[in-house]
Amino acid sequence: MSITYTEEQLIEEIRSVFQNSLDPREQAHLIAQIVEKGFDAGWPLNSDKFGEENGTYEIYKDEELGHPDAGFMILAYRQPAAKKTVPSPHDHGACFVVYGVQQGSNTQTRYAYRYSDDRSEMPSLQTTQTIEQLPGNAHYFLPGEIHSTQGSSETETIYVRITSMDLTNIIRHRYDVKSGSSRSFSAHDARTTRK
Repeated sequence: MSITYTEEQLIEEIRSVFQNSLDPREQAHLIAQIVEKGFDAGWPLNSDKFGEENGTYEIYKDEELGHPDAGFMILAYRQPAAKKTVPSPHDHGACFVVYGVQQGSNTQTRYAYRYSDDRSEMPSLQTTQTIEQLPGNAHYFLPGEIHSTQGSSETETIYVRITSMDLTNIIRHRYDVKSGSSRSFSAHDARTTRK
């Protein structure tokens, strides 16, 4: 027997997580489980807000709830097969993010700074984990975690990204894998990115 699980139910369950927990680790973990339940019901393919063209689709934006402030967002992406690119590690500032794959695959790579016993050396940015996200999988990155995302080079990828806040005004960082350096940026204020 098939159980119907609607987009409205998914959104209400995510809102409930934010209403009932202040812990971003718990919030992200529970939201990843909700996303996987949505995938089992065909979401976001069955969303009237998700289109047939490649691109980014805003499924939902909350003005009341989120972490650490209001404004959590649900975005869905339709991405064509893409050639492998140089990783673009970044963080999400004080926000967490949940990524889930409905169709295709994403490779998620986690990074962290490693410090030498030699205090004269700068810390280096190193890979700590590589996750192959397959259809039905959702994973999360907690506030401040550094990661990069690479879509499938063989097939179209349909995935969702739930951010605990609208990232438009959030100061974030991009990291250079080779040098370990970082640069701040925000989608709203291009002045934070310097050469």
